[in-house]
Amino acid sequence: MMSIQLATAQIPEKWVQHTVSNILDISVEQYWEFREQVNLESIANNAKYQDLPKIEKTTAVKGDFKKAGDSRRVHFASGETLLETILVSDGEKVFAYELTEVELPLKRAAHRARGMFELEPLENGQTKITWTYGFDQKNFLTKSILKRYVKRTHQHWMTDTLAETKRQMELLARK
Repeated sequence: MMSIQLATAQIPEKWVQHTVSNILDISVEQYWEFREQVNLESIANNAKYQDLPKIEKTTAVKGDFKKAGDSRRVHFASGETLLETILVSDGEKVFAYELTEVELPLKRAAHRARGMFELEPLENGQTKITWTYGFDQKNFLTKSILKRYVKRTHQHWMTDTLAETKRQMELLARK
């Protein structure tokens, strides 16, 4: 069952994508324990990112956003929203989600987007976290638009978001 979910959650190579990674000074188990305590609304919202409005809040749509099939609506300061649905949440090594019903201007270039966090336990009790984000472009022209967007905006947001996640989780581990 998990391999079917994971196969469904994979980001196809033909999609425009970007990957960032970081080393967390916490275990994989602590990551899963603290994941829900990380303040998503504050992550990387201190900076202004071109073409990406600030996240204001999230509201539950289905479930408690812990397992595959659960979904929530992400609300942006611009008044626009999108639907985020968990594809895989195995509690060990993978958390993957898909974004649909996108109201942001990005909807003109992409059908949908997917994100996947892969966790690798390291021997010293640390965890390597790798985050890949992909956009299902609508056509050849929108592929170049998405590549430019990722280079100018999304890659910076991802790097900052992962750094802030690291900071918050490591603070929680010290408590």
